[in-house]
Amino acid sequence: MIRVLRCLSLLSCCVAVTATAWAQNNPTDELIRMRQLHVKMYPEDYAGYDGLGAAYLQKGRETADSDYFEKAKTALDKSLDLLSDDPAAGSAMTHMAIVCMTEHRFQDALFWAHNALALGSGDPSAWAIVGDALADMGDYARAAEAYSKLENPPGSADDKLGLSYERDSRLSFLRFVAGDSQGAVQLMRAALRTAIDAHMPAENIAWSDSQLAEELFQIGDFDGAERAYLAALQEYPLYYRALGGLGKVRAGQGRYIEAAELYEKAIAVVPYPEYAAALGDVFQKLHQPEAAKKEYALVEFIGHLNQVNQQIHNRDLALFYADHDMKLDESLVLARREMEVRRDIYSWDVLAWSLFKNGKFHEAADAISNALQQGTKDSQLLFHAGLIYERLGDSAAAKDFLQRALKTNPHFHVLNEEAAEKALAKLDRESGEIGKNQVRHVQ
Repeated sequence: MIRVLRCLSLLSCCVAVTATAWAQNNPTDELIRMRQLHVKMYPEDYAGYDGLGAAYLQKGRETADSDYFEKAKTALDKSLDLLSDDPAAGSAMTHMAIVCMTEHRFQDALFWAHNALALGSGDPSAWAIVGDALADMGDYARAAEAYSKLENPPGSADDKLGLSYERDSRLSFLRFVAGDSQGAVQLMRAALRTAIDAHMPAENIAWSDSQLAEELFQIGDFDGAERAYLAALQEYPLYYRALGGLGKVRAGQGRYIEAAELYEKAIAVVPYPEYAAALGDVFQKLHQPEAAKKEYALVEFIGHLNQVNQQIHNRDLALFYADHDMKLDESLVLARREMEVRRDIYSWDVLAWSLFKNGKFHEAADAISNALQQGTKDSQLLFHAGLIYERLGDSAAAKDFLQRALKTNPHFHVLNEEAAEKALAKLDRESGEIGKNQVRHVQ
């Protein structure tokens, strides 16, 4: 599943290197120290607090540590206390919109982004956040319209490159959602080249490599995905997104021990529920049920760790519970709660899957129709649709969805790919038996 932190790309740093050594030399840490010193020396400088907030956002992006987003909010609040009704305040407002996006407060993100634009500074960058919020709320047409306004920025050539990157990386995601997977890859390659040309921070370039890799994985190009993830790790050592993504590639290649090692490294850097669930599934494949059980427990621990995690991981937990036939009532509660704030195709998909696992098959069909209405070529969505229509007795639709899932990416999930193959084989047997019975009846 593609899930991107597109909003954070507004912030403009080999595996053998240790995490500690890298942290000691991380340029973002030095930037934070410099900006902390600046606001200490110049406590009335609104721009200084805005710069400090932006540095905290970059650090939060690199670490996925919600504490940095809270620190960013505090610094940005101070900036806006000092200046809030001048065009120069647009930067702090845009950064505040990004804070809201990280906490899945999409309406608040729209509020701050629109306020930034209303100040009339001429900087269109806040349109990126408007588009991000609308995309997460499922309004892809208006998101595309917002992204189209990311052009003709004032200032230097680097400003123009930055806006070009913001536009192309986001439109790549929309192309993928619309079913144009090859077009998405082309746009993401262009965005990556722009990030390199603009000398963006190492983490931003690594994110771009990882996003390209994810799109390549989705279409079953494991060699291309592997190269892109390795490039991300070369650019930004021990990058958790690249480690987790490469783990998924290794699992798809049947290299399960390597996959487990990569997921373990990713979790050691940033403990995401998605990685713990995937590691548990790999352990299941390796016939290590006790190890899998520990990872599944970790998924729940991370999801309930604090208020922010409970806010942003509803969908992750709902999918995890449904995938593993655990706490199915809670899965549905979480999926419905997610729909209250985020109504993109993946929220509809998780709702459909939770409804299906709770025996609500007709409601599941309605939800999966919403998930697929954009024509997205994502094997997970197609797999879910196949099992839902199989249960409803529509064998033709079920076979079509399952065949498309396996054609799009035959190794889309370490456990579900086998379930898809079994379900398709069962449908083939049943259709063969029906055909034989019909022949006998005619005779």
